[in-house]
Formats: sequence, C-alpha cells, structure tokens
Amino acid sequence: MTFAAAGRQGTRAPEFAVRRRPRRRRRPPLLKAALAVGAVALVATAVGWILTADLFAVIRVETGPYRFTDETELETALADLLHRNIWRVDRDDVARALAPLPWIRDLQLSRRLPRTLTVEIQEWRPLLEVAPRDAAGADRDPLVLVEDGRVLAFPAQLPAPGLPVLVGMAAPPDSTGVRRLGADQLAATLAVLSAIEKTGLEAAAPVDFLIARPEGFAIVLQGGRGRLVVGRTDFTDRLQRYMIARDHLEEGLEVDLRFGERITVRQPQPR
Repeated sequence: MTFAAAGRQGTRAPEFAVRRRPRRRRRPPLLKAALAVGAVALVATAVGWILTADLFAVIRVETGPYRFTDETELETALADLLHRNIWRVDRDDVARALAPLPWIRDLQLSRRLPRTLTVEIQEWRPLLEVAPRDAAGADRDPLVLVEDGRVLAFPAQLPAPGLPVLVGMAAPPDSTGVRRLGADQLAATLAVLSAIEKTGLEAAAPVDFLIARPEGFAIVLQGGRGRLVVGRTDFTDRLQRYMIARDHLEEGLEVDLRFGERITVRQPQPR
C-alpha cells in the first residue's frame, strides 16, 4: 500500500509569522552616568564611615604567648594602637610600635571585629651565653647571643639560661648602641652550633664552653670529659669523627680533630 505525501507538488508551504520581541528602551547616556556616579558616591560614603566610625575604634589589643619580652614595655608599645580605627592599623604599624623591643623577631596581626586586635609574637631564641670581656661585666645580667648576631641582656625575671658559654669573642656596640658580633664571627659561630646539633654531640656530651681562639674553635665538654679542637672549617665532619671514636678515647683529654682522618690527643692546655 502506498501513501501519498502530504501536500501537493508545486504547492508552496504555508508561511508562519514570527512575533518580534519589543525593543528595549535605552537609558539616556546622562542617566547612566548619573547612576554610576551615585553608586560610586554611595560606596565612598560607606567606606568613609567604616574608616572613621567609633564603632571600629580599637579598645583592646591581645597578644599570644611570649617569654623574653618585658611585659610592661610590650603593653606600653601596644598602647599606641588603642583608639585608632581597626581598619587603619596594619602589620607595618604594629612592627614600628614594637621595633624598640629587642626580643621580638616577627609578628602576625589579625582583627576581631569590631574593636579588638590580636598580635601573635615570635621571639628571638638565645643560642649561647656570652662571657663578659672584663671583670666589671661579671655582676650584670647574663649576656646571650641571638641568631641575628646581637648580644642581649638576658631577662632578669627568668632563671639563668643554662646555655654553653661563648668565650673569646668581642661584641662591641654598633651605631645604635647594641652589642653585636661581626659578620664573620657570627657565621663561624653559627656553623659550629649547627655542627653540634647535626652530630648530636649535646645528647652524648653536653657542652660547657665554646672557645674562640686564633687557631679556631675549641669545645669544652661538661664534667671534665675533655676538649675538642675543631679549628675553623669542616666542623660537622670533624665532630662526626669524634662521635665515632669517642667510646675509644679516654676522658679528660684534648682531642684535636683538625688534621684529616687523624685524631690527636693530649693533656688539655689552660684556657
């Protein structure tokens, strides 16, 4: 059975009318400009209010834990931030306020709306006690070396630091009056301390003194266990050699580690 196709050959298909969407009326350019200016003015007004409103005036500054910084000095420095707009105080402002406090190394600032600032403090770590160069310094608070080379008075309110004592290095005041090791002295001292840590020497034989001499460094061990002469370079390799051989060495001797794979022992000379 055959079905005929709908429509007839030669007959035009009916046309369908399409309804056009109405054209939107465009706002005049002046109206557009006025709306934009109004929006900007509204935002500017809101921002101006936020930056000046008493609602956002700082009434409290909180700090995280700290140990070496003087509490009174810290509170006095942070008081300069009070009553300022919380949005106008940034990290640089806080850093400038705390710059005179010698133990503060770094900080982080956060806000708790509407009126509280929180300052998290990172302090310098004391590395060594520094022996005074003259007898007059013996009665002062202990001096300690921190990682940037400054020699600071250890806080009197804290127990004695119990650190190894650096002997034989001068730390003259710089242009600001702060005692400081020279760059070369600091680099060498930090290298020795790094070697002590890497080799685990302190765990096996705690250190009493780190002595700087013209020929290099000597490490005096606690309890009369001996003195290690490590010279000026290759501190880690030399201390590692001692750690390997120490069980076979008699205590109380001076152990010279400066000469290649050789270990020389002798009776210690007076400091």
